[in-house]
Amino acid sequence: MRKYLLLLTTFFIFLFSSDAQIKASKLIDNALIKAKEENKYVFVNYRVESCELSKKLEHQMTNETCKPLYNTSYIVVDIVLPEEKAKTYFGSRNDMAETNSKVKGFPFWYILDNDGNFIEMSYDANGNNIGYPTTKKKVDEFIKIVGKTSKLTKSKLNILANTLHEQNNEQLLSGK
Repeated sequence: MRKYLLLLTTFFIFLFSSDAQIKASKLIDNALIKAKEENKYVFVNYRVESCELSKKLEHQMTNETCKPLYNTSYIVVDIVLPEEKAKTYFGSRNDMAETNSKVKGFPFWYILDNDGNFIEMSYDANGNNIGYPTTKKKVDEFIKIVGKTSKLTKSKLNILANTLHEQNNEQLLSGK
């Protein structure tokens, strides 16, 4: 697992320019300080502004229903990757859309404890990026991770799941 994290870190170091990497590091460092003070985890979300799935995850995490729930357990750090870097990584815009439709690449997120240790990443048990969860199975996996790393009750986790299902135009899990 450590080798995988090292590879992932190296990927992001090369993906960003040095200035952007320094800014991202400062954001994460500041979030870790705040997380330590508030006894929370840090949820780091890398996204590309033009990516529809990135926009959906950002909306889900910042809407008036969900934001207070996330803020109960996490200091959220939102890092927007430069469009040109994403194009370099993904190739053409069509490739980027195709990649996102398969939930590879972005958004990519991970959760750190308040000492900066990796707790969870946006990968499921099969190594597939959950990113923004677009299926019931991926929503379940996302909620499982949030449940494991948060102070949220089952009913509050259902609220998060339901907002994801609503965004995905799926039947609600709770409120039957």
